[in-house]
Amino acid sequence: MELCDLILIPNLDNVILIDKSDGNSKSIDGTLCISSHHLLWSSRQGDGQELWLLYRNIDLIEKKLNTQSPGGSIILKCKDFRILQLDINSTDDLTNVVLSIEKLTSQEQTLQYPFFNRPHITSNTMVEVEDGWTAFIPVSEWSRLLTAFADEWRISYLNKDYKICNSYPSAVIVPCHIEDEIIISSASFRDGGRFPVLCYRHEGGSILLRSSQPMCGTSGKRCKEDERLLNAVLGPGRRGYIIDTRSVSQAQSARAKGGGTEMDAAYPQWRKVHKAIPRPHDLADSFFKLIEACNDVTCSTSQWISRLDNSGWLSAVQSALNAACVTAQCLHQEVAAVLVHGSAGRDSTLVVTSLAQAILNPDCRTVRGLQALIEREWIQAGHQFFSRTRHGPYYSSNSQNSTHAPTFLLFLDCLYQLHYQFQFSFEYTIELLIELYNHAYYSNYGTFLGDSEAERDSLRLSERTCSLWSYINQPEILEKWLNPLYEPNSGVIWPSVAPVSIQLWKELYFAHTSVAPWKGLLSCIKQIKENYVAVRKVAGQLQIQIKRAIEEIRSNSISDISYEEENQDEHTCIAQLSLESQSI
Repeated sequence: MELCDLILIPNLDNVILIDKSDGNSKSIDGTLCISSHHLLWSSRQGDGQELWLLYRNIDLIEKKLNTQSPGGSIILKCKDFRILQLDINSTDDLTNVVLSIEKLTSQEQTLQYPFFNRPHITSNTMVEVEDGWTAFIPVSEWSRLLTAFADEWRISYLNKDYKICNSYPSAVIVPCHIEDEIIISSASFRDGGRFPVLCYRHEGGSILLRSSQPMCGTSGKRCKEDERLLNAVLGPGRRGYIIDTRSVSQAQSARAKGGGTEMDAAYPQWRKVHKAIPRPHDLADSFFKLIEACNDVTCSTSQWISRLDNSGWLSAVQSALNAACVTAQCLHQEVAAVLVHGSAGRDSTLVVTSLAQAILNPDCRTVRGLQALIEREWIQAGHQFFSRTRHGPYYSSNSQNSTHAPTFLLFLDCLYQLHYQFQFSFEYTIELLIELYNHAYYSNYGTFLGDSEAERDSLRLSERTCSLWSYINQPEILEKWLNPLYEPNSGVIWPSVAPVSIQLWKELYFAHTSVAPWKGLLSCIKQIKENYVAVRKVAGQLQIQIKRAIEEIRSNSISDISYEEENQDEHTCIAQLSLESQSI
């Protein structure tokens, strides 16, 4: 069936659009058009107002019929936090529009817009745009490590057909002296086959690994190969840390389902630390309550603060940052090996490992470093992007079978906190983080489609869709996301994780309301900085002119002028030139 066959009513006049996000928008009459991938609306008032809404941006559809007249309203709650209302004066037309939108918003991945989008990505400069699909392949990203420490690490292709672990990439970094047979045995002992792999090597030799939980079960099952694999990365006499992103009770409860955590007797050189981060289901519930509070403009300030606190979202951000800081401290200050895992190792685990790298590694605070981090720690590491972003903030997580969760948003929000506290240390602005959120939930590009590398390969995304990185890395596009305050900082950044230091991300959650911060701030700062540089340049040129004038006065001094008169004239001229320099 073609997508056009799902459209019951392609065009409809006299449709009133009301943007209810802010509560102050007026009603505008226009024409509605239902296309295969976008809901289009254009004003009939000749003012050029239009709406282009990707169906994947629509999170929830509500229909309200008028009780005293034909027709009614359609409420569209979007993943970018907009709430749009369409008023239609015919009940049949209203029903047909709702049915069409519902069918078009629930299509499988291969019918999503990125498979039909053919953007013309070129640069106005002579710089050739890099292919985003090949920009961050493991061989190139790990080349420096493998060259410098070839006796410690190697790339293994034992998962090239994704049979050892269907959520891991085909190439992984493993200890050089550990045979593939040992790794395969370790994979059979870990949830989903996610055996310990290297994700970062810090200066001084400390290493960061990630995996899934061990399948110890109630019987306390052991795996000698898994123990050998982990001990191989420690070195003689050294200890390591296991950061479990579950609480002690959650880890113990997992044993009843066959999972659990590493037993102390089996891993004596490793010390366990529990740093609980909300599970995906709880995180989705917090996100729902957060946006519900942000959209309530009727409650008082004290009530709003209470609802914000009760949502638990800022507490989740604090917990994630705390776990990342503990991980970073173990790596940087104790120069210890760290293994991070929760249960499946595809959600909170990735939040912690990626944030720890942003804290420790200045490269991760650049635009390209951020892209590489997301590729390495999220896309290639098997985060379930399509499933986790199928629904957004307006879709309740009451169903235990629901797979949606704002895990990637939690990571972006934590990056926002780092950016807020260390604004000069990031090459990019928070607008880039907002752009990444939008593209993760609805996009013209295929970068965030699929739940694993295996799935992306089967969908042939690199052949059939365009990469988001190819679009962002165009010089004229990238320029608008560069931080004018950026000053490269080669050191570690240690954020405050106290509750008072955790800020609500107003630029994102209030983006379409009057509460949103002034968007022209950065452009204003950029203009001030450019003016300052220009003034400094003029002042520098004037200083050169002053020096030349002094030399000319000295060389052309008249013999019948006394020494004192000569000096007086010289000083007067210099003073006048200096006053001119100061006025500039």
